Amino acid sequence: MKKILVPIDFSEHTDITCMYALELAAKFGAELKLFHTYFDQIILTDTSFPDTLDMTTLYNEQLMREIFKQAEASMKELHEKLEARIKEKDLGNITITTQVSGGEVEHELLDIYNDFKPDMIVIGTTGKGNNINVWGKVSTFIIDHVKVPVFTIPVLKNFKGFENVMFAADLSEGNRNSIKTLVDIFKPFNNQVHVVHFCNTAKSAEAEIRMKALQSGFEKETAEARIHFNVIVIEGENQDTIDQFVKGKLINLIAFQPHKHSLVYMIFTRNITKKNLFATNVPLLALPEGKV
Repeated sequence: MKKILVPIDFSEHTDITCMYALELAAKFGAELKLFHTYFDQIILTDTSFPDTLDMTTLYNEQLMREIFKQAEASMKELHEKLEARIKEKDLGNITITTQVSGGEVEHELLDIYNDFKPDMIVIGTTGKGNNINVWGKVSTFIIDHVKVPVFTIPVLKNFKGFENVMFAADLSEGNRNSIKTLVDIFKPFNNQVHVVHFCNTAKSAEAEIRMKALQSGFEKETAEARIHFNVIVIEGENQDTIDQFVKGKLINLIAFQPHKHSLVYMIFTRNITKKNLFATNVPLLALPEGKV
């Protein structure tokens, strides 16, 4: 892993997002690209007076220049802060580059993704004003449109580590490659991976058979107790079942495959959606299909 892209919005959430990115970069010796985009469309008032229109246009152009200036200053401040943190925590030689652009967020993110060609994206799930609706939609858009792993970081007080990782298995063919990718990414962290499939009682027998088949490709890791395979029968509320497992196993990261129906029908079979995963307040890692 050589390149990590970190989209930011300079909210309070930016600090913890960058902390996760730094920890990953330190392990892999990867370059970090901090990227910020601001909305740069000039809004004109509805008026029939040409001179008023010109003044409005001029005002908005000045406003855009000021927004860009502030964004550049904020990026410089953040860059300096992260460089100081690298020295303070002795994280090694991490190269940080920055870029600020104006435009529609999703479009600009796809452009920087295609230009920078990152191996991973680390993005917060909540933006300024704790707006999960806006920034959460951005992270979802990125997951749906890129071919690299995407880390989404919720609001946390500090870095939680990667000691215990849960992979939400839907028991499809693609799970094997995703687990291999997961093991490869976190090999430097010497952690535990819990491959878990949640289902109702009626589906449990079939799920056990399919889980055994999935486990057959990881005999060495299972023998070394680095990977654990579990079928969990849902009893009661879906969220309670997930929360109990996450709490009981001290899970600090949940990985999943974001392909069609994986979160709604196949992983948990009882109407557990992405909202349930977000509700755990644990970082999520979306692993695209076919990524090995």
